[in-house]
Amino acid sequence: MIRAIEVCLAARQPMSELLRQGREPLRGFRILRLGLNPDRSALYARIDERAAKMFEAGLIEETTRLVAKYGEGARPLTSLGYKQAVQFLRGELDRKAAVCAAQQAHRNYAKRQVTWFRREPGVHWLAGMGDDPGIQAAAMELIAPALDPDTSA
Repeated sequence: MIRAIEVCLAARQPMSELLRQGREPLRGFRILRLGLNPDRSALYARIDERAAKMFEAGLIEETTRLVAKYGEGARPLTSLGYKQAVQFLRGELDRKAAVCAAQQAHRNYAKRQVTWFRREPGVHWLAGMGDDPGIQAAAMELIAPALDPDTSA
């Protein structure tokens, strides 16, 4: 978010306009695209755990402070997790329902990300999570030749 603001300020244009203009392709680089493709149920379990931990770690309290400082209409408070915390603070959801709604919103977002990245050409998909040593080893096997200056990969 901070980087996007910096770019907009430096360019004196909204990010939507900058994205619409496109950019010059990178030249002189060898690109290796790696993608993680974990089992959907394992991914969703992690997402659910992470969303629950956000609430346990003080998301409601943080949101309370942000609402007091910036008001409920602050755009960042419509993002994942914060939106559900605001709904809890308004009394629209109880805590359990807010956590469940945040979990569902995060799962939906992850599904959209997967759909988006599936369209990327030339991705080497690795079937697992990034913290799995086997996946890390497989990634290193793909990266090693790309780092070797004697190869033209």
